[in-house]
Amino acid sequence: MPRIRTLSAAAAVAAAGAVLTTTAVAPAANAAPSHGGGGLDQRVQAAADRLVADGAPGVMIMTRRGDRVSHINAGVSDKATGRPMDHRLLIRAASVTKSFTSTIMLQLAAERRLSLDDTVEKWLPGLVQGNKNDGSQITIRQVLAQSSGLNDYTPDPRIMTDPKREWKPAELVAIAVEKERLYEPGKGWNYSNTNYILAGMIIEKATHHRVGTEFKRRIFGPLKLRHTFYPTTSSAFPGPYVHGYYGELGDVSTAISTSSARTSGGIISTVDDLARFHRALFTGRMLPAREMRELKTVQPVNDDGTVEDYGLGVARIAFPCGDAWGHDGGFPGYRTWTYTSADGRSQAVITYNSSSLEYDKRFRADLTKAAETAFCS
Repeated sequence: MPRIRTLSAAAAVAAAGAVLTTTAVAPAANAAPSHGGGGLDQRVQAAADRLVADGAPGVMIMTRRGDRVSHINAGVSDKATGRPMDHRLLIRAASVTKSFTSTIMLQLAAERRLSLDDTVEKWLPGLVQGNKNDGSQITIRQVLAQSSGLNDYTPDPRIMTDPKREWKPAELVAIAVEKERLYEPGKGWNYSNTNYILAGMIIEKATHHRVGTEFKRRIFGPLKLRHTFYPTTSSAFPGPYVHGYYGELGDVSTAISTSSARTSGGIISTVDDLARFHRALFTGRMLPAREMRELKTVQPVNDDGTVEDYGLGVARIAFPCGDAWGHDGGFPGYRTWTYTSADGRSQAVITYNSSSLEYDKRFRADLTKAAETAFCS
């Protein structure tokens, strides 16, 4: 299941006890949980403990069954102090940001301020040209669906060797178009952060506002996401946070400017805020019916070994108990996976603070089991 979604700037940084908290709407938090909730918590706790035993410094798993929400914590949020994981702490949501960005683009389409059939060239003339890259052949729909054929800028050595640099969106796109396109737009699929940098630029052109303003006005505010933020260049957190670790580089929590992520992966949030957003999105509260159909029009993809169906900034993941919708994200030191049923009654959000476990076979297997337990049990 896991694959790398970590912004490669991380490589540049070189230049435990378990805690369980449960929040229940009904019955009261200290009462015996209904529908076997206590058993679920115990199984999820065991799954989180296994991930810590496999090497993750800390793990948080949020689950929802109807109105019952539980938070399972294992390990530490800060190795230096030994502070335990806590679901109230901030994390880097990384590429989960793409679902937020896509939602705004679809809202603008619903308002007829843009069309998904518009080309990149229409909104950003001259930006995507050269090496067989041609913005006049790429539609907004293809950008959101990751089928533009554009290369990803994040592996470029210039990103990796200058983590504190404040990158402008156009500079990131320019790095991507230095390479020849991977395929004719609409004729393939590849995961590229470049697409969502373009999406953010188009949002600003269409609204005449900063993307952060649109995030607040359209999503953060209406959904009361009080612990969700969109820093464009700062590497700091606006409150208490989970520390992220990257192998021998150690704590990289504040080592990298979010300017290399922006609308592809720059949001800071909590597990509860991410769950609240996804529940609202997938139950139809954020988009009209036509745009919901666009959001959920998927194609089967194999992303670095993970087989799923990818739509417009969201993915459909098959579980034995049924399908889940969501997106995952990785930023140096942080990894998050989100799962929400179409009716919003079942949810799981899994996050851990390490970027060194992606190809560990035991960890991968245990993460797959943890996701299935958290979403299906």
